[in-house]
Amino acid sequence: MNDHLALLNCIRNAAPGDQPLSLLRLETHLARRQREVGASAFMEFAHLQRVASETWGAERCAHFAQVLRKARVKPKASRQTPWEKAQMRLGELPEDWQPAFAKRISISMEGKRSKGCPLWSAAHSANVIRALSGWVDHCRSHGLPLRPTGQALDCYATQVATRASMRTASDYIGRILAGMTVIEPGFTSQACEFVACDWRERAEQEGAITKTGAQLVGASAIYGLGFDLMEKARKRRLRGIHAARDFRNGILLSLGAALPQRARALSALAFTQTLDLPGAGLVHVQIPARMLKLPEDRKNGAPFERTLTSQKLAEAILEYRRSFRPLFDEGQYLFPSMLSPGTAISESQIGRLTGDLTERAFGVRVPIHRLRDNVATEASEHLTSGGRAATALLGHRSERTVQRHYDHSTGLASAREFVDMIEGQRSLDVELKL
Repeated sequence: MNDHLALLNCIRNAAPGDQPLSLLRLETHLARRQREVGASAFMEFAHLQRVASETWGAERCAHFAQVLRKARVKPKASRQTPWEKAQMRLGELPEDWQPAFAKRISISMEGKRSKGCPLWSAAHSANVIRALSGWVDHCRSHGLPLRPTGQALDCYATQVATRASMRTASDYIGRILAGMTVIEPGFTSQACEFVACDWRERAEQEGAITKTGAQLVGASAIYGLGFDLMEKARKRRLRGIHAARDFRNGILLSLGAALPQRARALSALAFTQTLDLPGAGLVHVQIPARMLKLPEDRKNGAPFERTLTSQKLAEAILEYRRSFRPLFDEGQYLFPSMLSPGTAISESQIGRLTGDLTERAFGVRVPIHRLRDNVATEASEHLTSGGRAATALLGHRSERTVQRHYDHSTGLASAREFVDMIEGQRSLDVELKL
């Protein structure tokens, strides 16, 4: 009888009151079987966990999954930083433009603010380069000079709007003109500024065409969906990486609704660093300014700080930290990667995840930024202070900003599904207090 069959027989003959196999014994066994049978050892070990869970229960056998994941999934190469991604795009520009842009990126990376040279974020730097690259391709294909004129810029914007939207065209024009001030310091053109202003006004009239009323399913529904996913994780027959993923995704949705921040901010959450549970029913969050949507020269400022009061949410996060989070790795990130131990999921993956999860549940995609719209709408309509409450929740300075971009409450309260969904949250004794 080989080692696998011997251990399997040992588990089958064990009584529920016996202690499950230790972490060290399991690690030693799996390492030995890997040497003997190669990758087949992983399937054998997964079967051991299934049999063990029937004897001792899924929770007491969760450490089987830790051993299996540690052996199967190895750390990946570090992701490129946003600044490294911006620098990689320099090659898309004409060679004689590259030194000026490399210098601008270096200045912004080091935070060396100077008169007439505002600091750019990594994302803005990459976007300006991307816009200029498209402009260069357009000019070369039409035999035009690279220095923009009002007429040429308007023609290019029309082409972009045909493929995308007026908002995209307006953004591209703004980035092209910003880029030209790097290539040619002091660059100015009244014709180009007139075209840029015209397209900005068109974009404002068009509105955000990527946002639809169907995406307003209600923050309460998304908050509840998160807890449904956590319960699904608890009920899985095996306490493995897939159960940990379900619980992680549930925390993402529920906390995302309670703390309506952007994906970049959520990706920074980590136990003991940016997220703590200071007392019963309390969740304290402190996100550094560099992870917020702020002008680059304010990225060293005060962090975003908030304490949520919710017994249910705090207990769920505590359970996650104790029972599910260790199945990913030994790190502290609140939203760890399934594919790369020791790292958090990226902000783009957070957006995709929330979209996938809500589409599966509600039939419509609600990416993380659109979740903010749901929070603002529900707060504007049902909290006593209305728009002011939404302003505070989203971290905006101006109530007008919320009304312009996020308040879609008109007509929403008339939908029976929405009323049923939020009815339980409208009393003074709501479960979640922000």
